Amino acid sequence: MDLFSRNIDDINNQNRQVAKKRKIVALLNRSEEDLTIPAICKKVKLSIPTGTKLINELIDDKIIVESGKKETDNGRRPALYRIDPEYAYSIGLVILLKGLSLSVYNLEMDEVYSITDDSFVLENSTECLEKVVAFIQTAVDKSKVNQQRILGMGIGITGRVNARTGYSYNYFNFLDGSLVDFFTEKFVFPVYVDNDTHVLGLAEQYFGKAKNIQNAFVLNLSGGLGMAIISNGEIIGGEQGFAGEFGHIQLGDSNRLCLCGKRGCVGTEVGGHALERNFHEHIEKNETSLLLTKKEEEKIDYLDILRAASKGDALSISITHNMGFKLGKALGNVLNLLNPGVIIVGGKFAPADAILMDSIKAGMLHTALSLPLRSCELTFSSIGSDAAIKGAGALVLSRMQLI
Repeated sequence: MDLFSRNIDDINNQNRQVAKKRKIVALLNRSEEDLTIPAICKKVKLSIPTGTKLINELIDDKIIVESGKKETDNGRRPALYRIDPEYAYSIGLVILLKGLSLSVYNLEMDEVYSITDDSFVLENSTECLEKVVAFIQTAVDKSKVNQQRILGMGIGITGRVNARTGYSYNYFNFLDGSLVDFFTEKFVFPVYVDNDTHVLGLAEQYFGKAKNIQNAFVLNLSGGLGMAIISNGEIIGGEQGFAGEFGHIQLGDSNRLCLCGKRGCVGTEVGGHALERNFHEHIEKNETSLLLTKKEEEKIDYLDILRAASKGDALSISITHNMGFKLGKALGNVLNLLNPGVIIVGGKFAPADAILMDSIKAGMLHTALSLPLRSCELTFSSIGSDAAIKGAGALVLSRMQLI
């Protein structure tokens, strides 16, 4: 065997060792309990000597730490091991039409730093993109996390996105390369990008009510309306990553002009902006609301309307129920097509379950077939307002097969 062949064999052996270590790290990061060396070796299918050697190397590198001793009936208690959650970090960034949010997470997906810019307005311009870059750099500096320990950054951005190629088609589409290429040149860590609704679905899949569910819809019901479709345990991207544009299916009883240029899209009747429009139309017809005693009409937004509905404001309740009914009708049609086991309402409307649950169910009754409807649970997200950001952070660990 010549020197070249020996070098190739050494490289291949090193790659195999790295792959085995990655399996160990991934196992411990996914495990809900700390494990002994024999348990680790059994789960990743390694011999005890090989597994022990690799685990000791990971301990020397301070990736794995001893966490205690396993309780046994008799004899010597074996050591338990887990990943040091502070060994590495991921960044989640969400870029919305109005608002920019970033969080840094450790390996257990606990948030260690977060920052939000509510004054941010998304524009398809170089100046806006540079603002995003400056925001990220400032956030990373303020987090005081060692950049060499950042595994990567996941980005969820509104609009059409191809997660495989890294291209954003609605915003920052003037770049010579992809959005991923642009950010990768700016920072020392890998960057991944997807649609903001898809990363919301990822959060539900790993941390929320879609965990261990094979077929589900995750609604991003905020200012607009989107859907992450989970089929056979995978979020469906479609041919170019555009799957889930639920807000652009035709409702059938609306003639409102949509931002896409078409009329009748469900997003013109369902979502925060639609709710605001409905409210103002009713006020123009001389209807009244308690909100008018607290705020000027032009400053009232959909979150104000939802809060007013929860406090008994008749107009707010009426228009919210009407919106829920229309959403239910649209969901019933898609339920017939794909037969999900769970529909999870996420986004800014997630806390409005008490107001929306019955009206959505009523709408679904009008369009859904009885058998798929009977086997489908309607529920609301419990993750919280940072769900999409957490999903963006999880995108990094997902791509690296660590969760």
